Amino acid sequence: MSVKRLFALCIVAAGVGQISASLALTAPVGTAWHLDRINQAQLPLDGNSAHGPLTGQGIDIYIVDTGVRGTHEQILGRVLPGIDIPTDNGLSKVNPVTSDCDGHGTHVAALSAGSTVGVATQARVIAVRVLDCKGDGEVADVVNALQWVRAHHRSGVAAVVNLSFGVDLGDDGTSIDYEVQALIDEGVVVTVASGNGDAAGRPINACKIAPGDVPDALTVGATGISDAVAYYSNNGPCVDLYAPGGDRTRGLESAWKDSDSDYEFDVGTSMASPLVAGYAALLAQQQPGLCATSISKAIVDRSTKGVITGLTADSLNRLLFIDTTPIATTAPGEASHVLITTDSQSLVVSWDSPCDGGSALTGTRVSLLRNGKVVKRMDVPAGTNAVRFTGLAVGRKYQVVIKASNAIGDGIATSRITTMAVRKITVGQSVAPDALGSLTSELPLLWSVSQGSRKICRLQAEPLRLVAMRRGVCRVGLRGIVGQDPVIRSVRID
Repeated sequence: MSVKRLFALCIVAAGVGQISASLALTAPVGTAWHLDRINQAQLPLDGNSAHGPLTGQGIDIYIVDTGVRGTHEQILGRVLPGIDIPTDNGLSKVNPVTSDCDGHGTHVAALSAGSTVGVATQARVIAVRVLDCKGDGEVADVVNALQWVRAHHRSGVAAVVNLSFGVDLGDDGTSIDYEVQALIDEGVVVTVASGNGDAAGRPINACKIAPGDVPDALTVGATGISDAVAYYSNNGPCVDLYAPGGDRTRGLESAWKDSDSDYEFDVGTSMASPLVAGYAALLAQQQPGLCATSISKAIVDRSTKGVITGLTADSLNRLLFIDTTPIATTAPGEASHVLITTDSQSLVVSWDSPCDGGSALTGTRVSLLRNGKVVKRMDVPAGTNAVRFTGLAVGRKYQVVIKASNAIGDGIATSRITTMAVRKITVGQSVAPDALGSLTSELPLLWSVSQGSRKICRLQAEPLRLVAMRRGVCRVGLRGIVGQDPVIRSVRID
């Protein structure tokens, strides 16, 4: 099977005023024209780049890219190292991990959250490194990284992921599309660069590039300083809106990798997408429980219509506009990270609360079904995120459905989640963990036994088994990724 390649979506082109490291200037270098443009509906630029009191504070923006220089003055003190797959693979190591040996990720991060060149000036940046020092990467690495983001993100609180890269759909891009949609379903706003044309630099239909083809993602094209569509920007019906990305006249100035006060001009849809990510963080700060679809819809609806020139007939004429009017509340989203375990003729079901739609959750209903019919149902108040169904038949599998509510109404119900077969664990048994617990994600469920339970149960390796040694309660920790806070479960041994 051939290697599937990704590519960062920027252009470092002659004639766009690129600043070398030796000529780097400390920001601000005049007013950032891209910020000046997106806080007003019409040209000409008025020299004002302010967009109100919101800063994105308390909101995470995951920059999935070439890494981030976390000590740069634009984002100092607001960068958290995430996962660094090229370093973990040993193919393109950096030290410290998730730092940037290319520059692209640092430039993108500061456009989304930089103190003077960015939109969300106090948002936290989480560096997720998937691209190497040349801006290339593997589809499989991006899939793993997006799964890591799903596990790291705290469900129910809005967050943003920016993806300033792409891959041809034919190069297994559908696997990235799947993970992007899963993030959106868990309440994460995903912004995506539409792409910079084909190998010859000619714009193409963005629907041919993953993950720009995902309908619920915010796919962003680029414009120049005069509101003309950028000469390189992909277009078509998959592009939700456009934002400043620069052209041959003027690029976007942002942080660079070579020092803590290093700046470069760069051009591309890579530069347009993080501006939208920063705006999403502003809206999320104002209403942290909003669902991703509400934020994305508001961003599109509030864009300036009809000002972009040079678009193809099948492209939507929408330019990013910062409007922080509160968004109307909705019913909740869908509960996520559903964890099910079995012991002593029972099933324990826990979940992460969904986005509340901007109105506090009032409760959650958990239904247990057998052959499509509800056999048990439990209604729990807001703040309760686990239930135990008892008195179940050993050897039977059931289905679980979870649905939260708020003052607006019932939220989105989960699909019917099939449980493992109900068990009764007795002394002397050795049981494979996947027969005892499952998590609704592609991540393997990682088990550990608490220190105080090791006379009652233990984990045996190769093959992995949970061994029941004495009657009592075996306390185990369950997590989807290394470093995640575990969910603690008490497994009863008879």
